[in-house]
Amino acid sequence: MQIKKTDSGLLHSCMYLLEEKGHAIVIDPCRDLSAAGDSIVDYLLITHEHYDHISGVNEWKKKTGAPLLCSRVCAENIRNSKKNMSRYFNIFCEMQTWVPTDGMKIEQAEYVCEADLTFEDEFTFEWQGHIVTLQETPGHSAGSCIIYLDEDHCFTGDSYLENYGTECRFPGGSEKRWNMIGKPWIEAIPAGTRIWPGHFDSFIK
Repeated sequence: MQIKKTDSGLLHSCMYLLEEKGHAIVIDPCRDLSAAGDSIVDYLLITHEHYDHISGVNEWKKKTGAPLLCSRVCAENIRNSKKNMSRYFNIFCEMQTWVPTDGMKIEQAEYVCEADLTFEDEFTFEWQGHIVTLQETPGHSAGSCIIYLDEDHCFTGDSYLENYGTECRFPGGSEKRWNMIGKPWIEAIPAGTRIWPGHFDSFIK
């Protein structure tokens, strides 16, 4: 299996393409549609509802017909440009502290998209001989989740960035829910797991 990372161009957030046997899963789709090549895209997954992690959903759905799967709360929020922060993306960029924005082109858009499949708490499915598990981890946003691929890889969105604390002050974020729900799941990620965060490079927990 191959895992390919693409910089979205929005706060250097990461889109990940998982490829196996001519099939693919796209995590946090950006607008670069070239990453999939000739692979059949089976699913689109998102780690949370913020604009820099969903900006390519509509283009990928139109091109591939693949269903979008995310948490129920996330599905509600991506339908609202206020809750997904696209309407206020310039302010969002100013509030975040992990990516320098000097000289960066900052977008602002009334962007919305629709989920096709949703889950609550946890959802597991088999894909091309692999086990994919989505686990809700609210805190950074109300709709945040982490995505396990087998027992070796975990895609954490903005719930777990190396050398950065988890930011809970954006609208919809909650330090209380983070400490009660999200953080314990992050702490439970087994040592030795390869972490693929929402920004920057992968690392080993």
